[in-house]
Amino acid sequence: MSLIETETHWLRTTILPKILESGRLLDTYSASKADTFRVGDIDVDVIGPKEAFMLTLCYRTTIRFEYDGKQFERKMVVKKTPRIQPEMYKDIQFSYLFGNEIDFYTKILPQMEKVTGGKFAAPKYYYSELNPLSAMVILSDFAEDGWSITKDRVGLSLDHVRVAVKYLGKFHGFAYAIKHKNPDQFENMTKNLRESRFSNDIMHPDFLLKLKTSVKRAAQAVATYQPQVGEDFVQNFGLLISDYTKFGRQRVAPREPLATLCHGDYVRNNVAYKYDGKEEPQEIMMFDYQTLRVSSPMIDLSVFLAISVYADVRYTHFDSIFDDYCSALYDSYRKHAKDEVPEFLNRTELLKEYIRFLPYSVSITAYFLFSLVEPSVLSSEEMINCQVTDEEIIESTMKSGGEIVDREIAHQLKEMFELSRTYNVRIDEAMHNI
Repeated sequence: MSLIETETHWLRTTILPKILESGRLLDTYSASKADTFRVGDIDVDVIGPKEAFMLTLCYRTTIRFEYDGKQFERKMVVKKTPRIQPEMYKDIQFSYLFGNEIDFYTKILPQMEKVTGGKFAAPKYYYSELNPLSAMVILSDFAEDGWSITKDRVGLSLDHVRVAVKYLGKFHGFAYAIKHKNPDQFENMTKNLRESRFSNDIMHPDFLLKLKTSVKRAAQAVATYQPQVGEDFVQNFGLLISDYTKFGRQRVAPREPLATLCHGDYVRNNVAYKYDGKEEPQEIMMFDYQTLRVSSPMIDLSVFLAISVYADVRYTHFDSIFDDYCSALYDSYRKHAKDEVPEFLNRTELLKEYIRFLPYSVSITAYFLFSLVEPSVLSSEEMINCQVTDEEIIESTMKSGGEIVDREIAHQLKEMFELSRTYNVRIDEAMHNI
């Protein structure tokens, strides 16, 4: 059977009856009327690499069914791990990624909704499984409620950026308020989260080669487009991230007093907007909580500005963008904590923290941006299972995305260079402080 036929059969015979029995498919469900349930047509629309970069199999489905003599329709999004070798499943850390997301929808989100009076925007949760070598999550299709992912894969407009950073500040301020005013609740919300990116001691050799090559590309790009950035600075950056697992663990480790609940991968792929009639963004919603963690709030802000925004917006408007974030954080904290904002969250301290996280966000740009600018035509399963030579990895990492990628990587290193000097923050400062 084809993929669509296989998934349709699986939904019809296995999953929908389970969701029905859980009571999440229909608010009026009663076991006494279970035999009236009949599944009709099922449409499956696979989300491909042209729409978003994903390591999972993800598709939208429209399901029509009958219950108690009435006709219904539900639109869902199904996210599943692809069929891959156990070693690669472990290297990608799918069990922790899906475990975090399941924990968010089943344990964290209900607590957040209580605090906010049900006003925390998130897709509806239908079903999930976490097995030794496979996992899945089924949620509502948020497009039904008017949310949509941006057409641009990268290089978001200033209007999109402002909406995104204001929401992020609001989210962080809300999380800080819970942590400070109800620490037991915060501990209960976050205690089961697992580090989903840096838990493995050894990096897959293909990933390691791509990382080392991305550093070489960054150095070449700086020499070509931003030669005023000192060579010693670029070398220091390369040395800093050379042991990427150690570097990542140290950067994302929760350090007081700034540690709070963070999305962990706040990028264009993982947010959806609502628009007015003129296509101006008005609201934003986060989803894909696989990398949820307790860390510095700057992990979210720095990564978003690095991987979803180009220099012409980020660099030109940086001060006002940062002000938008801080103002939203402060307003949210005061609202939910009913107290004044702690001194350690002042703008200067947050800006210094942002600079400390720039090596982390710039390394992600160097490693990942070309995949967004020049996306693969392969599905997630094909991409993961594809056998590539070292030469092919090196060529792709060095050349894909072309000059657009080179200029952006170089400019981000320039920004890091300038900010670290202006505010006297060493890019390896966080390493020394742990």
